[in-house]
Amino acid sequence: MSSTIHPSRLSQIPTPKSNLKKRRQKPPKPQPASTSLSRSQLRKKIRDLTRLLNPSSSSKLPATTRIDHERALLAYKYELSLQQATSKVQLLEKRYHKVRFFERRKAARALSRLNREFAALDTFSPPSDDNEKESKKKKEELRAKIHSAEVDLNYIMHYPPLEKYISLYKSGDNKDTNQKRERIRQDIEKRMEEGTLDRGDALAEANAAEGFGGGVDGKKKRNKKQGHDGNQNKNGESTPDEDDDEGSDGGFFEF
Repeated sequence: MSSTIHPSRLSQIPTPKSNLKKRRQKPPKPQPASTSLSRSQLRKKIRDLTRLLNPSSSSKLPATTRIDHERALLAYKYELSLQQATSKVQLLEKRYHKVRFFERRKAARALSRLNREFAALDTFSPPSDDNEKESKKKKEELRAKIHSAEVDLNYIMHYPPLEKYISLYKSGDNKDTNQKRERIRQDIEKRMEEGTLDRGDALAEANAAEGFGGGVDGKKKRNKKQGHDGNQNKNGESTPDEDDDEGSDGGFFEF
């Protein structure tokens, strides 16, 4: 007996139905940006989301999912820009640390000297009309010099962190560099006049950076400096050197 089916009967045979249902793949959920991700990981996530949001691929995504991916992409780009800016600031600070250290010390000493000269005018000037006129004239000159010294110190302390540092005391023949230095200095002076940079805080910040600004850290640095650099008296006690703030800068920016 033959088991073959006649061709006319094939249409009447029911086809077996599969019990396995096709599972619909859900689109991946976007992950929020995290500061723990490295720059290479952030770049990879940005590339993946950019490909996913291409017009050919994004048309298959639901509207809410596409919006979530777009927000995640913006967050990753912002986090990457912050990390790049932080790395650049650290690199520039390390590269120009020595130059700014000596220039800050030189400017702080110049400002301290001018402040002492201004305070000494009233102390050593006998009261008379001629002396009063001369003292007034000297005060005006010293006020202008003090203001210029404050601008110089703020230039060093508040230089734009994302810009290559241009030395304040070492002038060159490059016209563009000199113009940029003057432009940044004028911007610092403008911020001082507007109040965004306090004129009285420049010397305090410089002294704090040197370890003479008060507080626990300042006292530790000051005591350490006196212990190593100070002279000892007969009782073995350490005393600071005289006229320490008028010392030389080691020949770094001497003129």
